[in-house]
Amino acid sequence: MFLFSERSPKTFVFKKGRLKIESACLSKSKLLKINEMPFQAPTILLTIHLKTTCRETMLKYASLSFTSKHIMTAAIEHVQAAAFDLDGTLCDSVPDLAAAAEAMREYLGMEPLPAKTVESYVGDGIGKLVHRVITNDRNQEAAPDLWEKGFVFYMKYYRDHLSDFTHPYPETEAGLALLKSLGIPLVVITNKNEILAVELLKQLGLADYFSLILGGDSLPEKKPSPLPLQHAAEVLGIDPANMIMVGDSRNDIIAAKAAGCLSVGVTFGYGDMTLLSQDKATKPDWIIGSLPEIYENLQPKKAEDDE
Repeated sequence: MFLFSERSPKTFVFKKGRLKIESACLSKSKLLKINEMPFQAPTILLTIHLKTTCRETMLKYASLSFTSKHIMTAAIEHVQAAAFDLDGTLCDSVPDLAAAAEAMREYLGMEPLPAKTVESYVGDGIGKLVHRVITNDRNQEAAPDLWEKGFVFYMKYYRDHLSDFTHPYPETEAGLALLKSLGIPLVVITNKNEILAVELLKQLGLADYFSLILGGDSLPEKKPSPLPLQHAAEVLGIDPANMIMVGDSRNDIIAAKAAGCLSVGVTFGYGDMTLLSQDKATKPDWIIGSLPEIYENLQPKKAEDDE
C-alpha cells in the first residue's frame, strides 16, 4: 500500500488496471491506503510514507503492469543494497556551499567566487573545498594557517546554514521510497563530514530511508577509495558485487569499480556524465535521469524472484 496525505477517497484509472484508494487515519495524519486492483501481473504490496509532492511519480510507477516488457535492456539483477552519494545526487546543496564560501572569503578579506566555480570544487569533502575556495584553484593548497582559519569559519557558518537553500532533487524521495518498498537497504556514502551529512539528511527529511550513513571522515579513507563501499557491504552482510553505487562524480564511479559494485551515474548532478563516459576508468555501467529509474529496472527482477 502507498500512504499519501489526502482529504477524500479517489479512484485512479489506468490503461493497465485500476487503483482503488481508501482513506485511513494513522496517528494525527489522515492518510490513504491504495489497494491494488486486478493487474495482468503478480500483485505487490508496498508500504511507503510520502509527501504529496511525490504522488504523481508514485502513481506512475504503481500503474505499471510488471511484466517482462517493462524490463529495460539495462536491467540490473541480484542487487541487495543501494549506496548513494549525497551532494549532486540526492540533493542540490551548491547554493548553501557557495553561500558559506562567499562568507568565508569575505571573512578572509577576499572577493566572492561565482557559484558555478564553487560547484566545480565540490566532491572531495569540505577540507579540500576550503583549500580550493581560498586559492581559487582545484589543485593548489592554501597556507596551513590560512586554511585552518578558513576551515573553522566555514564549518561553523555552513553548519548553521545547512539547508537554507539546499533541497532534494524533484524525484529523490519517490525514488528512495520505491526502493525501500522492495526491501533493499539503502546507504549514503559521501565525502562530506559525517556529522554534517547526518544533520543535512535529517533536515531534508530523508535520514529515515537509510540504514547507514558514512561521511568522508567516518573511515581512514574516502571515495575514490573503495573502502567505504566495502565497509558498507560488510556491515550489511552482502557481497559488494550485489550493491550499486549511485553518484554524479568520478569519485563515485571509480570507487564503485574498485569495490566491484555496479556504478550508476546520474545526469542531473554536478558531474558531466557525457565527459566521464569518454574514459573507461570513469564510465558508469548505467546512466539514469531520475532515481525512480532504478526501481523500474530492479522491480521486475525482484518480482520474478518472489514468484
